Amino acid sequence: MMPSHHVLSIPSIPAPPPISRPSSLVEDSPKKPLTLACFFCRKRKIACQSPPASSRDRTCNQCAKRKLKCVYPSTSRRGIRPRVYDVIDEPYRRPALPLSH
Repeated sequence: MMPSHHVLSIPSIPAPPPISRPSSLVEDSPKKPLTLACFFCRKRKIACQSPPASSRDRTCNQCAKRKLKCVYPSTSRRGIRPRVYDVIDEPYRRPALPLSH
């Protein structure tokens, strides 16, 4: 009896040679420092242009225009943050599995 499906063979093609890149582009490109918006710019949802790192005054362009004290957050809000459970959430949490049977 013949099988109901046919097996096709795919001809193998040699893999292309890896693309050579100058090592200067791969290793010497430092990452840009993470720029955070100050609290005023975050609240207003406006562009916050912080001064260069060499500047002693850390006031952004928006706060400088308005003569405000420019305060930056200590940590970034990007990425996945751990969930904080409340007492209200307690009944909905997954029960712990029993250790012994």
